[in-house]
Parts: sequence; C-alpha cells; structure tokens
Amino acid sequence: MSATSAAAVDPASPATPPALRTPAAHRAGQLGPAVGRSALPAYALGSPYTLQVAPRITQCPPPPPDLGEPSASHFVYGLTLPSATAAPLIAHEAADVVLDVHEVEDGLVEPALELVHELTVHACRFTGAGEMIHLVIRRFDGILQVVVHDTHTPHLNSRLAGQCAERRRVSLTAVRELAERCGGECGFAAAHPPATGVCTWASIGHDLAGAAGPGAAEGEAA
Repeated sequence: MSATSAAAVDPASPATPPALRTPAAHRAGQLGPAVGRSALPAYALGSPYTLQVAPRITQCPPPPPDLGEPSASHFVYGLTLPSATAAPLIAHEAADVVLDVHEVEDGLVEPALELVHELTVHACRFTGAGEMIHLVIRRFDGILQVVVHDTHTPHLNSRLAGQCAERRRVSLTAVRELAERCGGECGFAAAHPPATGVCTWASIGHDLAGAAGPGAAEGEAA
C-alpha cells in the first residue's frame, strides 16, 4: 500500500482537537470549556511509555510471549518518534504493517492510516525539535483508536490556555472531520503524570457507545 506523503510540519500552523479534562487541570485553567464530552481510555492518560502495570513479583524464567495468531479485533502497538518532517511518513508505514499483519478489514485501513498520519503531524506541531512524540494504535471491541502524546504542557494562564486550545482545534480539523465521517470521535487533554504535555486521540469503527470502558476520563471534543 502506498504511503501518504508526509505533510510539512509547520510549528506556526494552528492546531485543533478536543481536550480531555481532569478536575485539577480544569480548575487551573489549563484547558478551555468543553464543547462536547468524550471519553479516553484510562491507559492513555498515563505515561505514554508505560502501557501496562509492572507485576509486583518478577517471574524468572519469564513467561512466554503471546503465541496466538494476530487478531484483527484486539491489538496494541506503540511507536516513539522524533518531532521531524519524516515522522508522519514513518508512522504511516509502520501502521500499514500493523494493519496488514492483523488483517484489519479493508474499510478501516485507509481511514486508520490517514488518522495516524494526521495525528502525527499534529503532535509534531506541538513538540519542539529534538523532542519525541509517542503514538499508539490499538483495536478493541470493534473500535480502532489512534492516540498521540506531544510535549506541549498546558498553560496555567487561562487566556493563554484558551488560545492554545483553539490552535489545537484548528490543527485537528482534518482529524475531527475524518473521525465523524467514520462514525467516531476525537478529543485531547492534559496527560496524566508521569507523562507531560497533552494526549490527543481519535476513534473510528463500530459500537462506539461504551467503547471507552470503565475508568475512562471525561474529555473535551474537538
């Protein structure tokens, strides 16, 4: 499958998504008032580099990996990339391999790859040169979800926070339109410690109601 050409990452270009809110962040004025509420899986609010809880006791020799066949309905992959013009193309190619190996249905492949590309461009707009973004692509309960973390910490000043949130919404215009066209949703919120910056997500697929599962956090829709 041919890769979409990487769009130039213009740090000055505005951005736009939904912002997830935690009560503390909202009180501090880090995020603007909600335009609509969405839900982000609890795992995505933690450190982008720690997607599972470490066991209390280390087993040695370690248990074997999952030896089952790749599933089209359940998988999680993470990719850490530099904030650079090549990142969207590399993310697109890596996601293409993941979707192909898991034999995801054709109708979701193209929109999923477009989401990966656009969300990577978006994260790079809010991450300085020499810093890293983190991207997660996962499938669960019929939903295909793409999550990105950037390093742009939410502002404490309410005026700056509102201006920055509007830039994010503008930056996420293509993501929002694609998600809505595919029966999905998107949003963003301050990342939970130990992660820093902002977490942005988009979901497409079927049975979106209840897809976030228990423990999901409320967020602001783009």
